[in-house]
Order: sequence, then C-alpha cells, then structure tokens
Amino acid sequence: MNAYEIPNLRFSLPAGEDIARRRFVNVNSSSEGVLATAGGSAIGVSMNQAADGEVLEIADGIVMVEAGAQIVAGADVEVGTDGKAITKTTGVGVGVAITGAGASGQFIACKLVSVSNANGTDGTDGAMTQTILYTSSDLAAGADITDATLAVVPAGYNADVLSAQVISNGSAAGIDAGNTSVFAAKVGTTQFAGVTFDAVNAFPASGAAEELTLIAGATDLSAGSVILLSVTNGATADLPVFMVQLVLSLTPVA
Repeated sequence: MNAYEIPNLRFSLPAGEDIARRRFVNVNSSSEGVLATAGGSAIGVSMNQAADGEVLEIADGIVMVEAGAQIVAGADVEVGTDGKAITKTTGVGVGVAITGAGASGQFIACKLVSVSNANGTDGTDGAMTQTILYTSSDLAAGADITDATLAVVPAGYNADVLSAQVISNGSAAGIDAGNTSVFAAKVGTTQFAGVTFDAVNAFPASGAAEELTLIAGATDLSAGSVILLSVTNGATADLPVFMVQLVLSLTPVA
C-alpha cells in the first residue's frame, strides 16, 4: 500500500539530545526538543537527524515514523522505546497507523492526534486536552506580530482555555516603561489571554516561561473558533525567538 506524508504544522526547536530522524519527540523544561518518553505524549515527529544543540525540525499531521515493533494498519499508536511507534496499550494515544509495519525498524504513515486527556485514556471521560505550540522568528526591535493564526477549535468540540504561556529562547532587550511588549491571544477581536512586559514585569530569561493572564468569561471557545496571536512592541523592544503554548480542554458538542 502506498502512503503519502502530509505534514501539517512544521516548526523547529534546539535539540536537547541526539535525535534520530522519524521519531516521536516532545519538549523539555528548557524548550528543547527531546525524544518522547515511552507511553507519554508527543508534540510531533523529528523530520531530520539532529545532534544535541542543533536545529531539530518537527512536524505533525500525517508523517512517517519508525516502528518499534509490528503494527497493524488502523491500530492506535503510542510512543515506545527511543521514540519509536508501537501499538497502543496503556500509554497515551498519539496517533493512528495508516499503514502497517511487519517488524521493528520499518516505517509507518501515522496520523498524529494532538488530543489526549490527563490520564491517557483519550477522552473516556468526555473531555480531552490539546496543547498548541507556536514558535516565533527572532523579531527585530519594534517589530510586531499581527493576528498570527495559532490553531482552530476542531469541528464537533467546544474548548476551554486552561493556560497560556510565553516561553523564551533567548534574551530580550530594550523593554522599559515607554517601550512595552504586549501579548494578546484572541478570537477575532475578543481577547482571552494577555500579558504586558515593561520595566516592572521583565520578559522571561532564556528557557523560562511567563503565564498570560486569562480573561474571565472569554476563555470558552466554540467549534471553528480561529485562535490568533498579536504581539505589539515599542520602538526599542527587541524580542528573541520565543514560543507561545496554549492548553485547551476539548469537550464534544452535545
């Protein structure tokens, strides 16, 4: 059977260890890409081989991933040893095998899923969580981001925003009382989370995170809602590469 790779979101992180191509990966507390833990969650699949400290390219969607054992097409998949794909048993379901593998070392086409609830049972309680990661470019001083699309709430689900964070990958400069950096996460013109960095509230240091304040009454999002990010910087506010992470709780529409 032929399989076609159709990556969806593509992004990059510094590798936190040596990582082979076509393995499930996750992110560590230093905002580095690392091999996903067996049975745990994954943010995507490594698209290149990267040594510790090199740029790791990551993608989700329909991607090829190395199997760690025999897998039958149509089976739910979880992370096995060394980030390889295995048939789901007690771990978090991270995807569905579109093509099968006869043995370890072969490759399968896998449709990644970004939803799983906290206990890894994939929505048996009716609610699931979805983690969204957006990686910025290295903005020049005074450069803004206007309504960048982060995600869309899936059809058939309503979403509640559980948390929002800015994660720094470098050092900011030029932020002060007159040159602020204002982050706003919103749907249309309705803001549901935000934070302002200024002389009092410093932009986080490299590897650190800052919570966006959730706005009461605005965090309930309906199916089809397009989530946007805007960052408005003063003339001297110079931001490094950063990530914005959103965690949503998805509930099926009744």
